[in-house]
Amino acid sequence: MGRLAARRRGVIRFCLFTLTAMGGCSPPSQQDLKTAQALSELGESFIDLRLQQQELQDQVDSLRAVLVQRDSVIRTLANLAGVQLSPR
Repeated sequence: MGRLAARRRGVIRFCLFTLTAMGGCSPPSQQDLKTAQALSELGESFIDLRLQQQELQDQVDSLRAVLVQRDSVIRTLANLAGVQLSPR
């Protein structure tokens, strides 16, 4: 009896393995296609966010450059006028 039960379990395992392997070869289901579409849209949205972040960073860098130039002009005028500026 032990050998027969072991053989049956082996056959059942083989059948389950075969069915699982065959299931992987089946064409994609509607749910798989929807998931793939959602992932594709998510990737595109991520790229858009990165581009927007880069544009914002460029604007911040530009504003910093303007502030540095303004501070430089203010310091130059203060020195010419003999006004003492407190350090930051």
